[in-house]
Amino acid sequence: MYQSVFNQSSLLLNTIIAGTKYLRLLAIGAAIISTGTSFAIYGGSAAFASHSFEAGVQGNTIPDNTHIRLDELTLPPTGVLPVYDASPNFVSGHFLLRSPCDPETHVPQATVIAKHIDESRDSTFVDKIQLYYIDHASTAESCVFHAHIPDPLNGGAPKVTDIALINLSSGDLTFNPGDVVDINIQRVLGNIGDSPYTEMRLPGNLTQGNPVFDLSDDISDNDGLGAHHKQQEEGE
Repeated sequence: MYQSVFNQSSLLLNTIIAGTKYLRLLAIGAAIISTGTSFAIYGGSAAFASHSFEAGVQGNTIPDNTHIRLDELTLPPTGVLPVYDASPNFVSGHFLLRSPCDPETHVPQATVIAKHIDESRDSTFVDKIQLYYIDHASTAESCVFHAHIPDPLNGGAPKVTDIALINLSSGDLTFNPGDVVDINIQRVLGNIGDSPYTEMRLPGNLTQGNPVFDLSDDISDNDGLGAHHKQQEEGE
């Protein structure tokens, strides 16, 4: 009898453990989905989703911080890694990236885009994020970048619902240990269903590389418009 009770207890314990692992997998899967399923990961083709029927958040805040480690992840040519999706809300916040980069120009090997991907080609608009190179936080292997989402002074997509990394090079892109994406969303600016894009720009229209500004070098022409405005104000 004791053996039977022990066997039943062991079976119950194993069931609980298995169920817990399954729930954890569901939670991880839900987290991955929430960070962006606008189009297929790592594929050469993309499947777009419409968000025009969704209501979005109430109010103007999304208390959200997304942190994704990229350690030794490999993106093949045309591979895509969605890292954030707030659809149908277009949002504002900050973007941080640590990624392999060109040692001379500091342009990241992964092209970073902020955009809205829609089922309709006519309502799809993608553009590159304007990045600031952080020299004092970078290494010989990887550069650190910061960006404003959106960046009304330097350009890029004005209404951002999605953010993604794309490998637009002809070879595989492998991230270094410690490479990461961190996105802090501070508020909602509107609903893309109420204010859709009227200009179409598709991922296939983009070329490799992001615009990169550097406030630490001696070249003032690549400081970005925000820095230029500040200098003009100080000189007045």
